[in-house]
Amino acid sequence: MALPWFERNLKFGHPKEMLPFFVERLEGTIVRIEQKVKGADEKVLSKKTDGKWSIKENIGHLAEVDQVALKRIDEMLSRVPVMSPAVFEPQDYSVWPIQKVLDLFRKTRTANVIRYNSLKEDDLLKSSLHPRLKLHMTPVDLAWFDAEHDDHHLVKINEILKSNPQ
Repeated sequence: MALPWFERNLKFGHPKEMLPFFVERLEGTIVRIEQKVKGADEKVLSKKTDGKWSIKENIGHLAEVDQVALKRIDEMLSRVPVMSPAVFEPQDYSVWPIQKVLDLFRKTRTANVIRYNSLKEDDLLKSSLHPRLKLHMTPVDLAWFDAEHDDHHLVKINEILKSNPQ
């Protein structure tokens, strides 16, 4: 059983030179997800067990997080004291065809990767306070945070697939 996301001890202050490594992880998530769901039955991908998110909902959530991240990057660059909270509109991705969910995630993730790659060196030192964690984050920290968050959801997807062998 994986450690729940909200129980993780997250530390920030990553050097700016780490950004390319974190962006590489972010960019690779879509390929990793596509490989995991390839050939999986739509029923398995849509199945909710014990009130937990389906595989499609996990993927859709990552697309929503990308949209929050884009906003937060802009807030950091504008030196907004406290970043916007992560607020998500309820969306039932389980009823979407898997390709539509994957396409949405590819679109949002590509936009994020492009944004990170467009940052100038002095942008990487700007920061704002994360509203839930009450810690200052730079764009580098946000990239790491989101890459860790991706891995958390990849583990969740693996758990669902393992409990529903095909």
